[in-house]
Amino acid sequence: MGREGGVKIFIIFILSAVIGLCLVGCDQLPLPGKGKEQKATPKPPPQAAPQQAASSPSTEPPKEIERDYVYDPTGKRDPFQPFIAAQTPVKPVGEEIPVTPLQKYDLSQLKLVAIIVGTGDGSAMVQDSEGKGYIIKKGVYVGTNYGKVKAVLKDRVIVEERYKDYMGQVKEKEIILRLHPPGEEKGK
Repeated sequence: MGREGGVKIFIIFILSAVIGLCLVGCDQLPLPGKGKEQKATPKPPPQAAPQQAASSPSTEPPKEIERDYVYDPTGKRDPFQPFIAAQTPVKPVGEEIPVTPLQKYDLSQLKLVAIIVGTGDGSAMVQDSEGKGYIIKKGVYVGTNYGKVKAVLKDRVIVEERYKDYMGQVKEKEIILRLHPPGEEKGK
């Protein structure tokens, strides 16, 4: 039984050690059908009947009742609404605005091609995406968001739009149409 017998005894020793460790570890795990019997959940102590608690004076101060948190959304934006595209245009009230062809185009589709400045407020010419030109002056409504021409200057036209933000507050923003936008050559 020389070398073969020693190897077999060594393998049996290793296997028995592994099985022994597994059994010790499994002893801590609940077995099927045995888990409910091992751990008994303690029952809460019976509460005194409301009549007994009211009739017997107690020396303990009354316990403060914990209230559930209630979310108050006033003054906060809706977290499920997108905040980037949450601007809705505000139609001016009190004035009857006839819909012109200029109000069918977004301001980004209009190109400022000429400005006439002299006496008075001045006027300008914008061109739509189809190449048709329109004359605009101060006070004219332009664009799909009821933008109103605020001023016609020698190199630009300032258009003011009113919109409601995500909080419902009415805000104003100025959009500038430039005669020669940056990056465009003047000589063309």
